[in-house]
Amino acid sequence: MKRVIKLAFAIIAIASLGFAQTAETRHYWIVLRTKDVSLPLQNRTSQALGITARALKRRAKSIPFNRLVDELDLPVSESSIAQIKQTGVKIRTISRWFNAVSVEATPVQLQLLNVLPVVAASEPIAQFKRSRPQPLSVPPLPLAKTFYAQGLDYGQSATQLTNIKVVDLHALGVNGAGVLIGMLDDGFNNYRTHSALKQIIVEADSDFIHHISDVNRQPWENFEQGNHGAGTLSEVGGFDNGHMIGAAYGASFLLAKTEMDSSGNSDFHSEEDTYIAALEWMERLGVDITSSSLGYKEFQTPPFYTTSDMNGRTTKVAQAAVIAARKGVLVVTAMGNEGSMPSGFYKDSTLVSPADADSIIAVGNTTSDGELNPSSSTGPTADGRIKPEVVAQGTGIFWADGSTTHAYQNGVSGTSCSTPLVAGAAALVLSAHPELTNMQIRQALLNTAAPSAFKTWQNSVYPNNYYGWGFINAYAAAMYYGPINPTVIKISQNYPNPFSNTIPTHIQFTLPFPAEIDLAIFNLLGQRVKTIYRGWKLSGDTRQWDGTNDDGHQVATGVYFARLKTPDEISSIKMLYIK
Repeated sequence: MKRVIKLAFAIIAIASLGFAQTAETRHYWIVLRTKDVSLPLQNRTSQALGITARALKRRAKSIPFNRLVDELDLPVSESSIAQIKQTGVKIRTISRWFNAVSVEATPVQLQLLNVLPVVAASEPIAQFKRSRPQPLSVPPLPLAKTFYAQGLDYGQSATQLTNIKVVDLHALGVNGAGVLIGMLDDGFNNYRTHSALKQIIVEADSDFIHHISDVNRQPWENFEQGNHGAGTLSEVGGFDNGHMIGAAYGASFLLAKTEMDSSGNSDFHSEEDTYIAALEWMERLGVDITSSSLGYKEFQTPPFYTTSDMNGRTTKVAQAAVIAARKGVLVVTAMGNEGSMPSGFYKDSTLVSPADADSIIAVGNTTSDGELNPSSSTGPTADGRIKPEVVAQGTGIFWADGSTTHAYQNGVSGTSCSTPLVAGAAALVLSAHPELTNMQIRQALLNTAAPSAFKTWQNSVYPNNYYGWGFINAYAAAMYYGPINPTVIKISQNYPNPFSNTIPTHIQFTLPFPAEIDLAIFNLLGQRVKTIYRGWKLSGDTRQWDGTNDDGHQVATGVYFARLKTPDEISSIKMLYIK
């Protein structure tokens, strides 16, 4: 009752100052004074706080056991949120890490918020406008198809994976299995139907703009919405044998829609609150690696960030990236495409946030043979740290065309194109060595990166603020902490899963040594349905199953097991077949 009376007095007081209600709204951060401390420390478990066991396991690799859960994990006070709602504002996101909510508010509503006792401060949310990567006006010549022992045909994605040595790890059976990757982008059009995307294992997805569980383009959105995200997703996790293969096609994914495409213009509108909300969501779900092409510096309306603010501590997205890194997440993000001046010369410190954050990997853009693209943003940060960390091919990239269910785009360029490749390479390193922390993976990628063959004043010394530590080498990074020699036989989770007779599933397995194997399909009753392969194998391989039994007839819809057996060991996986 007292709160209602105070709010009523506030409304009268503000009206007396001559403020008129207006339909014009802006987005604001509302920082609260206290957090919800109703949960006793001993009850701050993964279940009570919504933190998954997977997240705690990842944190435990980097954080002492007695500090796995801290005050940043405490929820925002429900009582404070209720008081904020009384002003009539629309709540956009809620941030535990910043103990804040973001709102859409009119000037009058903002005044009401500022007099609430639970509110510590309010400030406008920074909104960024940036250009999207564009396909070349004249597509490059088709690339030669590449075949490898595992039966993979990379199609026109061969070059972008070969030059960073990803294919060398695929040949060893390392494909990202066991790793959870978070993608933050403008949506992911047709990710359930596109030829390169429909087999991807998506653990969860969320639209942080419209607050719905659908990251496809919506009917009211610009026709470009979600196409960029579909492209970046295909670079990491795509699989369309003979056309395109992603760097970590065996990984699982979290998809977050955080950017808005402008209607009628070729640009993105990004706001800090949606990025932060998505990053917090992913961290609690146990994400290992995040990949984002977002960049914040030049905004449409105040507040404006300047070069002096690119110090890793000023922007909220940089602060959030550092928090995620401290909790064990490897944050991989684009440097930006602001590198060259109109005269063609490079300008220093053109990076965008959160690339300025510490303990992450900021990625620059080169051609396929390692020459820096003039548009790739540069370091150093405002506090003198070298950026980027690494570079990879981001010029002339081949990726899925999200506006279709089968087509591709060739020749796309930008740091948002090089970033997913680095995230995928990092996933392979973690897949090969699951015990590694995010900082160990970062160290491996930096310390094995190669100098560019193009010698200029910019890269006479490494690391530098153009190429960072150099062009990544996924194979060398995976070997940095020791050879990849499996000690047991293993079947990776099949892909796609579920599958049907029209889309055969791939069953990939690894062998630590040559052995006589029996790879077969069994039903729930333990009856052998089909023998896939029986005989000697020198190494791992990939085999297909189309849902038929040994007689060539389609099996019934249901759960089946693929079993790999040697004289000494057995490994199996569960699969879902839908007729």
